[in-house]
Amino acid sequence: MGSERVSAAEAGLSGDILATEVVVPVLTDGVVSLRALRPEDGPTLVFYCRDPESVRWTTIPRDYTAADAEAFISDMVPTGWASGKVLAFAVASASTDELLGTIDLQCSKPGSAEVGINVGHPHRGSGVGARAVDLLVDYAFNQQNLAYLHWLALVPNWGSRKLAWKIGFRLEGTLRGYADDRGTPTDAWMFTLSAQDPRGPQEPWQGPTPASG
Repeated sequence: MGSERVSAAEAGLSGDILATEVVVPVLTDGVVSLRALRPEDGPTLVFYCRDPESVRWTTIPRDYTAADAEAFISDMVPTGWASGKVLAFAVASASTDELLGTIDLQCSKPGSAEVGINVGHPHRGSGVGARAVDLLVDYAFNQQNLAYLHWLALVPNWGSRKLAWKIGFRLEGTLRGYADDRGTPTDAWMFTLSAQDPRGPQEPWQGPTPASG
């Protein structure tokens, strides 16, 4: 496992802006790598984030722009790493380093985190998403020593649900009106995976067959 260094600007208690160097690990299975996002990823990130399905099922801003990508890569991601609250990676090809999507751990509670992922639409259904989540789960349990991972999917995002199922996340139920879908309370499926749970599907798939990563 390697690492990459990125800079973050953090506001100190005095209000001064302090330069903070953050080390982002490089995780790979030989096909897919998780690495730090870089400025040169910006144009591809904009392309992926303007996909209607990405906008429909995530919190990505509508009409995503180059300025949005720059702010995400140069400010939001390094600050998330510096604070330990959001650990975001680029999902990239291990052979070409092409950006394939993004994935993160949202660490709002001790001992657990929520997984977020957006695979670029040209790569959905290729297995990229499952490989990226497997790498992130290993990192969460073995490097971050987390006990639980959570996965939240808006209903009826079957692609997200199938990807969670494929990794071994267990459906805990439907939370009515739990999610905030751009200001509208929306039903959500909640999944969990513990560090002791077996990996891989734990029951037959019972939904449609969308591209799931």
